[in-house]
Amino acid sequence: MLGKLFGKKAEAVVQKFSGRTDYLEAVCAGAALVAAADGEIGDDEVSATVKAVKANKVLAQGFEPQVIEKTINSMLDRAGGGRVGRAGLRKEISEIAKDAEMAEAVVLTMLDVAEADGSIAPEEQKVLDSVAKDLGIDLSRLAA
Repeated sequence: MLGKLFGKKAEAVVQKFSGRTDYLEAVCAGAALVAAADGEIGDDEVSATVKAVKANKVLAQGFEPQVIEKTINSMLDRAGGGRVGRAGLRKEISEIAKDAEMAEAVVLTMLDVAEADGSIAPEEQKVLDSVAKDLGIDLSRLAA
């Protein structure tokens, strides 16, 4: 009984967000922002981004793998575009700010990418703090 109830709720969440390109773009934008925080995007950060986004059940079920990878690559390219690129990424994130579930997924993905090399660098922490604050997310709760 509990399994069926949980399964129906999970299915409803997947359907709610399935095909929401703004959600996919926001998650990838957050990952790209933190990956580029120290001025360069390392291979470990690219791998962590792909792994974290594909681990998101809603995104993995709602989008074809090539769409996910194309979006990730696009956001990583934009992150390398200086202030203009990073400002655009923040705009992508702000578009989902009113949805707590989406906002939390963005920050969780960012944490996974930031920790890809084993620790969170000070530059990455600044980006995490800023985005979490903008989204109204308690970063310390998610980082625990």
